[in-house]
Amino acid sequence: MPYATSTLWAAIQYLGPREEAPEHRHSQNAFRFVLEGEGVWTVVDGDPVAMRRGDLVLTPGWRFHGHRNATDTPMVWLDGLDIPFAHHTDTGFFEFGPDEVSVEDTPELSRSERLWAHPGLRPLSEIGSLTHSPIAAYRWEHTDRALSEQLKLESEGHPATRGPGHAAVRYVNPATGGDVMPTLRAEFHRLRSGGRTAERREVGSAVWQVFAGEGRLTLNGVETRVGRGDLFVVPSWTALRLEAETELDLFRFADTPIFERLSLDRVSEEGR
Repeated sequence: MPYATSTLWAAIQYLGPREEAPEHRHSQNAFRFVLEGEGVWTVVDGDPVAMRRGDLVLTPGWRFHGHRNATDTPMVWLDGLDIPFAHHTDTGFFEFGPDEVSVEDTPELSRSERLWAHPGLRPLSEIGSLTHSPIAAYRWEHTDRALSEQLKLESEGHPATRGPGHAAVRYVNPATGGDVMPTLRAEFHRLRSGGRTAERREVGSAVWQVFAGEGRLTLNGVETRVGRGDLFVVPSWTALRLEAETELDLFRFADTPIFERLSLDRVSEEGR
């Protein structure tokens, strides 16, 4: 589904064994959320970034990037971009780089992670404000641990979640504390088995990826069962409620930063 909403693009990319995607850049902001596989490398402005299931990998607008699969197995990821928004505002530009991916190094950590990915610590050598996150990859092990600790705290009588049995985190730009990119918000949600979210409406649209588990979603009163690998779209001001039949993990991205900057954001949530 390319134009998932009037502002968001969502697509599934499959990179076959030993396949390369040539380097290119575009003004649209983009990310890859890895669904299956490992051993693939994205190179972002010459910085090689390892990709594994559950990782969120950023390619901000106008940064050269390409992909290389160094394994005999495929990789699958969710591509999220603001292509429709760029189209509506006539700000979409594209150009190719080298015919082949320019870097073949395969370090454990990218340079961006070595510099920026330390909790609560910011390098003084890079003190300027950045409109996008300088971290190339947000690793699954950190996301998983943060969600697990939220639910443990709740069970110990110290609620730290959005609601009973519902843990959630937002990927943030460590330079500003804001969203990872100026037009895209990225989050991860986890519900305990039997957990249920409050019904929520908000201005702006979102795409959800079921990363693991099974459950039900209700959109404007219409119920649908979902499971691992499913994608669903929530249009602007559509009432959403989630219920987990097993532990349910979901990745979410949205266009909320656009509407916040225009002072057009609005949220209504059951019980608030």
